[in-house]
Amino acid sequence: MIIRPLRKRTEDQTTFIDQLCKSDPTAATVYSLAQAFGSLLRNREGKLGLEQWKRAVLASDIAELRDFVGGLADDAEAIVNGCTESWSNGMVEGFVNKVKWIKRSSYGQAGFPLLQRRVLLHPAVRKPLSKDQRQRSSRKSATPLSRETNSTGSTPMAVAAA
Repeated sequence: MIIRPLRKRTEDQTTFIDQLCKSDPTAATVYSLAQAFGSLLRNREGKLGLEQWKRAVLASDIAELRDFVGGLADDAEAIVNGCTESWSNGMVEGFVNKVKWIKRSSYGQAGFPLLQRRVLLHPAVRKPLSKDQRQRSSRKSATPLSRETNSTGSTPMAVAAA
């Protein structure tokens, strides 16, 4: 609610923030710095705008915001790019997260064909699996460990017992 632009807040939210800022000067400072940070990101004000915002935070002597600025320093190049560039890899990261979730949710229960069908969005892939494909899919995911054999064709356990 504090970072959200004024035009996207409800009347009650705006009234609440106004009363909070009037009653506590620290809250007013935090509000103005949060709004400035949101504007910095939305308007892509770049490295110069980020440095000005950092100076304002350090001058405010609010420990939590100073810690936040310290955390930003850990990945400074990415933060500057986020404040400057118009592109983002957020969509890619979201899709990768979705694929990993699907994979984990069906671990040990289904093979690659089912995972592929759940991930792909192409209409040609949406036709139902045949019964044979479903059986092959489940057999592939539940295959037992293969036994090693030596040159005589017996397993290591049989050789050890002999």
